[in-house]
Amino acid sequence: MESVRAAIPIYKRIIATRSKLGETANLALGYGYLATLHAALSEYDEAERLFSKADAILAKKNGPAVNRAWLHNNRGLARLKYGQYAGALESFRLATAALSLQKEQKGSQWRFLTLQNTASAYVALGNPAEAESAFLETLDVLESSGRRGSDAHQAACANLAIFYARLGDLETSRVALEKLLAERALSRSNRRLALYNLGHVLSARREFAKAEARMREAQALTRKGTEWYTTILVNRAALYNRSGRFDLAAVIGEEAYRRVGLRYGEDSAATAAILHELAVTALNRNDLAEAERLLMRATSILAKDSSKEEAFVTATRTLALVLQRRGEHDRAVALSREALEVAKKHLARMLAFGSEAQRLAYLSEAAPYDQLAALGEPNLLAEAVLTMKGAVLESLLAERALVRASSRTQQVRLDRINELKVAIMEKIGRGEGKTETLERALKAEQTTLARTLAPRLRQAEAPARLQDVQAELDHDQVLVEIIRYQHQGKGGALVSAYGGLVIPRTGTPTWIPLGDGRTIDDGVERIVGRFGGGRGPAAVGPDASVADAVRDLHDRVWKPLARAFSPATRKVLLSPDGSTAFVPWAALLDDEGRFVAERWELAQIGSGRDVLRAKTTTPAPVNTFVGLGDGADDLTFSRQEVEYAGAVARKNGLSPMILLGECASERALFRHPRPRILHVATHGDRLRGGVDKAVHDRLSRNPMYRAYLLLGGGTITLDAWRRGSVVPFAADGILTAEEASTLDLRDTWLTVLSACHTGDGDVRTGEGVIGLRRGFTLAGTENLVLSLWAVDDRATSEFMKAFYDRLFKSDDPSHAFHTTQRAELLRWKRELGVDDAVHRAGAFVLTR
Repeated sequence: MESVRAAIPIYKRIIATRSKLGETANLALGYGYLATLHAALSEYDEAERLFSKADAILAKKNGPAVNRAWLHNNRGLARLKYGQYAGALESFRLATAALSLQKEQKGSQWRFLTLQNTASAYVALGNPAEAESAFLETLDVLESSGRRGSDAHQAACANLAIFYARLGDLETSRVALEKLLAERALSRSNRRLALYNLGHVLSARREFAKAEARMREAQALTRKGTEWYTTILVNRAALYNRSGRFDLAAVIGEEAYRRVGLRYGEDSAATAAILHELAVTALNRNDLAEAERLLMRATSILAKDSSKEEAFVTATRTLALVLQRRGEHDRAVALSREALEVAKKHLARMLAFGSEAQRLAYLSEAAPYDQLAALGEPNLLAEAVLTMKGAVLESLLAERALVRASSRTQQVRLDRINELKVAIMEKIGRGEGKTETLERALKAEQTTLARTLAPRLRQAEAPARLQDVQAELDHDQVLVEIIRYQHQGKGGALVSAYGGLVIPRTGTPTWIPLGDGRTIDDGVERIVGRFGGGRGPAAVGPDASVADAVRDLHDRVWKPLARAFSPATRKVLLSPDGSTAFVPWAALLDDEGRFVAERWELAQIGSGRDVLRAKTTTPAPVNTFVGLGDGADDLTFSRQEVEYAGAVARKNGLSPMILLGECASERALFRHPRPRILHVATHGDRLRGGVDKAVHDRLSRNPMYRAYLLLGGGTITLDAWRRGSVVPFAADGILTAEEASTLDLRDTWLTVLSACHTGDGDVRTGEGVIGLRRGFTLAGTENLVLSLWAVDDRATSEFMKAFYDRLFKSDDPSHAFHTTQRAELLRWKRELGVDDAVHRAGAFVLTR
């Protein structure tokens, strides 16, 4: 800073000399340089005065475009520094406009700088859609001017990766940064930038050893005393706090604090960041008074800067946790509500902008329940859950519903999105190289659609209030929201846990901690992991009895929840999270040997907001039953099942379309949109080692490609895959979850996936299971029947026939399903025992 101060009188003398020649472009540049120096010293009023003076001279003399661009760009950077983000954006726009008038190559090459800075301004303003557009345009400008691989292009790639990390899309960011680091001609500064940010991303992914190695590499490329050196220290302190190495966090944090104060001052965002890390260290040492003092300072700084809302939310949640531990419950609740309101704003912004992948990534990193679960305030937890749980899936469904009621232009865009998804999947399956162009096109279509529809969706949507959800419950019904969250375990390290929020029809919800996440996950795996193979003869493994496992899980999870039910409760709406999406809830066994289904009628939903969704009250335009069976031509009972269900449907006024064997093809399925009932009885699975490893590795990276139903012609495809070949995806007989999401089931009352593993997939905390169940939900079906594991052909056929016998009598899929499952569980328990009953009848789940 001393060198900057020393430069000011020098430039004042230069300006005095130039002013003798009148108001020239050189004089304007002198004022601009002097303004930039004052901005570096945080003397913002003087900087603005000088920038205005320089701008007035250039405008009056119609100075060179490149000079005007330089001045506006520097003014924008200064405004970014002192928080005038709207003004900064305007300056960068003026700079870009000036450069567009510059015919020289130099001007066109400089344009990437102003675009990059424009993106930074949009980030600060909380407009990720425009920020991403500016980042991508920066890359386009550099590549079109032949500068791919240049230092500027490398820096732009790194900045885009950092942007995605900030959105929570850690995987995209990690891949981009590692790709950048693999380049041989990477400059020292860009290598440091990439290493530092990769360390940050790896830390967020809890890969602490790798994160520390990357940050140390970045620090080795950095001179002590520089801004970069200080920034790396701050983030190393955060890394050590996150990994539970608090002694090291304290040492590094104190050094970082000294350097931050000297470089940025006591009221900077950097100071707030290190204060938060020092507070986390104090909290984990149980020095609550010191933690509160540090966090009060941090939040007061961050509250003044709208671009630091995410940091403000994090610091506020930590402060609420400190206050809770100090016994100041009311203050903790007030702060938690404040943080929740900001988090809800961020979520709404992301849902109105991002692609599906970006939305999922953001929500998975948002961790909205961690601190609230520790607080244990049920009404606040209910508000958070009813706002955020399943929000991505609901946003996509809302968009699709709006598109289908909109202009042809929007419908064409949705069709284009579906086509791009399939094209990407096919290219990946074929191993035909890079898919970046297709993926970028997909992201562009998705974000454009989201941005176009956002205003109309905001007008249509209403917040899901607790009282509104409660009003939709029956008098004998409760809603149970399962939440997977993290809390501090021994030594301060974060560990996973589950809890349940029991919401009655009237009164206050009850929050029930359910215990260690890993223990519950292992309990679920003890059950689900027992049953494998395809839809064929029953095969239960030789491990410890399933009966013991369902009793243990009942005692750990269901029993604590049921204690909060009123004596009148007969129905339970269950919204699972994490691995509890794979729990055979109806088949859990109590101390008296009774299944849960014997006492309660269960139905699963994505989140409590689902009860507010309008139910189908009128018949579908095409009142048909579409049944596909035995795609591999080797399942006798599945054929009988489809024909029986079709006959029952005919008796109840539906027109059946029965497709069996080779006729049960993908093309046939897509030719019959919007059926009243869709029933698929065939093989279902996920990619396994039985296919060629190369094909498996390519497709299995995405859970929406990995889960599939085997339709007509699918066995030929599997044989080809085993040989390492791939046939055209559009009619290969393998209906993946991604392809299923492109079906039109908007008026479909019921979809039954009577096959193995149709409920399988990858769990996303707060967003359910990514697999066939998500694919068919996105397609629009109202009710969906799934299986949790490999099921027996004959037992499944019997189950489904009994289900259809009850379906039209009650005209309620949930009730018909419950009564069928209860009866089948008891029948198989009498005939073969608990293990076989769970296997044959406990596998099925109805979601709505």
